[in-house]
Amino acid sequence: MGTCGQAGPEMGVRDDGTQFFRAGDYVLENVKFTNSPFSVPQLRIERMAELGINKQLVSPNPITYFYHQPAKAAVPFNIAHNDEVARICAKHTSLFGAAALPLQDMDASLRELHRAVSELGMVCSYIGTDVNGLPLSHPQFEELWSEHEALGVPVVIHPAPRGSFKSAGPFFNRWDMDVIYGFAMDEGLAVAHLLFGGVLDRHPRLHVHVAHGGGFAPFQKGRLIAALEKRPWGKGLLTRSFDEQWRQLSWDTAVHRLDALQFLIDTEGFDRVLLGSNFAGWDVEDNYQEMIGSLRLPAGGAEAILGGNAKRIFSL
Repeated sequence: MGTCGQAGPEMGVRDDGTQFFRAGDYVLENVKFTNSPFSVPQLRIERMAELGINKQLVSPNPITYFYHQPAKAAVPFNIAHNDEVARICAKHTSLFGAAALPLQDMDASLRELHRAVSELGMVCSYIGTDVNGLPLSHPQFEELWSEHEALGVPVVIHPAPRGSFKSAGPFFNRWDMDVIYGFAMDEGLAVAHLLFGGVLDRHPRLHVHVAHGGGFAPFQKGRLIAALEKRPWGKGLLTRSFDEQWRQLSWDTAVHRLDALQFLIDTEGFDRVLLGSNFAGWDVEDNYQEMIGSLRLPAGGAEAILGGNAKRIFSL
């Protein structure tokens, strides 16, 4: 807390009992941050035990990506963040760390990714769906994908709320729409850019894991294929097959409905779907075991979703 200059971050409880988390000008309220599994590692471990979770990836809070902050503040913040996560994971060996990166400074990001993996033992990076308006297909990020391949670690994509780094606009500034629908839109766009922009094509050893069931991407895969087949710019755009590149992607189970999760598994395969619970968030899925137990799965499918796939993809 308080390690990114004026941006904070900070959390606390107001006089009326309302809990808050502030990152820059963005303030999220009415989520239990203090004295909860969100912020206290021992409470997290205890809650994991209650839910039957024995291993967990610890990730950055997306509202603290701080891509819009000056690099002179963001770079040391990310270093301190990763050091703290590594310290917690060393103490609580059921936790694994995901590296936060200051993507507004690519040289610093490459150094920090290498340090986080090689020295701190982190198993992946954890980034947003764009960086200050630049899509992930932008040439600025090309070395980042190469470094992931060289280190043999995946990248996890999770959006930041639109209102955390710019005006959310009239469509997204009420009812948490920047989170509820904005996330799904931004995840779908990120996947499309990684595909159409040639990132997956040029980096066949890059694995990308996308939160919230991949947003709209798996559910609109047919439109991506149709565009490649029917639009003038689509012919010859990919040098490797669509299916081969699509298999570089995986998704989590955090879609909140059994029928949606069944569709995801039926179309993508159980071997590329990983347990995701939005742990300690307002949208946490505590009933994940019941939902996964109700799926139509082949032998070994539930075990793969609950842990086997994560072990393989994150080399745990």
